[in-house]
Amino acid sequence: MTEQWPVGSSAVFGSASHVVIGTTNIDATVRFFGAFDFGVEAADADSVTMGRGSGHPTELVLSEAKEGSRLTGYDLGPRGLDIYTTAMEESVERAVVAGGDPGPIATIDIGPFSMRQVTIWGPDHVPVVLIESPSRRASLLDDNADELHSQIHSLVWAVADRAAEAPWWEDRGATRGMDLAFGSSEVAAFMCLPDTTIELEMVMFANAANDPIRFELLRFVGHDGADFAGADLAGIQAVGFTVRDASPHRMVSPGGVVIDVRPAR
Repeated sequence: MTEQWPVGSSAVFGSASHVVIGTTNIDATVRFFGAFDFGVEAADADSVTMGRGSGHPTELVLSEAKEGSRLTGYDLGPRGLDIYTTAMEESVERAVVAGGDPGPIATIDIGPFSMRQVTIWGPDHVPVVLIESPSRRASLLDDNADELHSQIHSLVWAVADRAAEAPWWEDRGATRGMDLAFGSSEVAAFMCLPDTTIELEMVMFANAANDPIRFELLRFVGHDGADFAGADLAGIQAVGFTVRDASPHRMVSPGGVVIDVRPAR
């Protein structure tokens, strides 16, 4: 891995294009994400690519990896792959049939917005967060009212210091959203956090049009968590960007976010 941008590259980060997932059982992981209407787009001896949605790509890149562990408490790293649902109970039921392990469904109020959320752990402890809300950011559900699930809405990554990490993304061309601070016992419940009075800080990055996949930095205020050590283990390994003038490689942000770079097709 490298923290340096490739020499001569004019590429910048906007919205993420893919999420890299290591798995000890590709078939089980394909079945799990199939419950959220993701389909296989490509497969070879080393990996499987699943996708959902059109326009800006929203893909899952699956490859074999050694067994990892579930991020718990205030551990840093990927804490939620977010997908919108239009019928929470039906989505949870489908996920359980496909091997998912759901936590409690919680109602979250942030300012004027209210939403229901649940974390469902899939194969190799991959945390999918389902969100049911009448107020959503843009997704395929806007033009497909009969669909149950959106494409990947966002990926949430916990870092030790949001304020220190965020400028690094801005410097690389990502469009920064509002800084948010919130917390409640309901938030703690759906994230399975021990502190019911937890306060969280969050900021979202995307392209100027705010297309999915959005990338969200999360901070557990007043709590220290273990550094992310799963970049080569089963589970969510990296957030991915498709960029111009770049060869395939990985880099790590100052805050420990693992970034998979692939060239434009």
